[in-house]
Amino acid sequence: MTARRSLFGGAAALLLLLSASCATSEATRPASSESSETPASAVAGGVWATGWNADGQLGHPTEEIATALGQVRGVDGGPALDRVTAVAAGGRHSLALLDDGSVVAWGANDFGQLGDGTTTDRSEPVAVRAPDGRDGELKKVVALSANSDFSMALLADGKVVTWGKGDAGQRGIGSETAPPTPTTVLAPDGSGPLTGVTAIAADGRTELALLEDGSLLSWGANKYGMVGDGTTEDRSLPVPVRGLDGAEQLTGVTAITIGGQHGLALLQDGSVAAWGYNDMGQLGTGDYKTRMTPELVSGPGGRGPLRGVIAVSSAEKHNFAILRDHTVVSWGNNTAGQLGDNTLERRTTPVQVVGANGEVLRAVRSVFAGEAYGAAILDDDTVRTWGANGKGQLGSGDRNPRSRSGPIVLAGGEQPGRAVTAAAGERHLLLVLQQAY
Repeated sequence: MTARRSLFGGAAALLLLLSASCATSEATRPASSESSETPASAVAGGVWATGWNADGQLGHPTEEIATALGQVRGVDGGPALDRVTAVAAGGRHSLALLDDGSVVAWGANDFGQLGDGTTTDRSEPVAVRAPDGRDGELKKVVALSANSDFSMALLADGKVVTWGKGDAGQRGIGSETAPPTPTTVLAPDGSGPLTGVTAIAADGRTELALLEDGSLLSWGANKYGMVGDGTTEDRSLPVPVRGLDGAEQLTGVTAITIGGQHGLALLQDGSVAAWGYNDMGQLGTGDYKTRMTPELVSGPGGRGPLRGVIAVSSAEKHNFAILRDHTVVSWGNNTAGQLGDNTLERRTTPVQVVGANGEVLRAVRSVFAGEAYGAAILDDDTVRTWGANGKGQLGSGDRNPRSRSGPIVLAGGEQPGRAVTAAAGERHLLLVLQQAY
């Protein structure tokens, strides 16, 4: 999937700490974002998880499927993971950023996606190791993103670290190898580390990085033009994403997200550029034409370009955008109701996400796209979910899909605490909650 992820960038990027995802992805209003430097005052909480658990990705004791959220255990089997400021969810694994800038991971590890130097699955969190063979743990992390069997971290100094699969060049190290511990992404010429990055977005096979000057770099798989460089050639080192109307480079970008085989960039004027595969209308251009360079997403009904966007989030075949009025629009595939518009109709241009009563969902603070489902945190810190639910990923207490947003429940019947942030994995959902005890 592509669980779906999105991170703000540009001048505001280092005021943000977001996770992404297929798979993770988040879209958040600037007014509500946390500090990417995770100071002691950063909002933190514990982690709750629901959905598929075949590889231990929920981090708490349950059967293979959980339909309500349970709390993730602590490191070394401790009672509860806490001090978490951000999370990311891949296909079968999970990551959490702690308030000291370190990272822990749990779940599937057959491709080294947990970053602990082994291929042993973990049902409870373990520390991610330092990059490039150095001793100790990964430190000074300000943002995470994950998808499929791949993980990615942005450091406070603007460098990017990756771990997990590397078969398409997604590790960004100039080859299609996958060292067993994290490695630092190289600059486009391969001469040293990539620097000046303010936001990251991981697809698992194709990755994005937003630079301080508002331009984009991409690397990895490129079969459908999702690198955005105008070719279909895989890239094991970063290359610039092309601009609109044939320009050499896309500029003025403030946020990024990447789905299964397509990317989105939020521009300074509130419009959104999209590129890559378009078999389900996921580019939002009113058609099914695949594009190897960016083109603007259309407005509702195809009337001009989409405007007034403040955040974006992507999954494999669908996308979300938060508008200035704090409502959400969506487009792309809709077989499980993942567009949240109370239909199962595929959309090639944006439509409104609705609430449980069928009216427009309002007061949305952040939105997260998972594989065939979505989640939103509202201004009152409550959570709504919608879409596919065969593995319990909606946290609704059952496995019934829903095509409009509804509430979540916690295992044991207690009420959810205040939601800080979330991550939508392939078939599991992570929430950071400030829980009342």
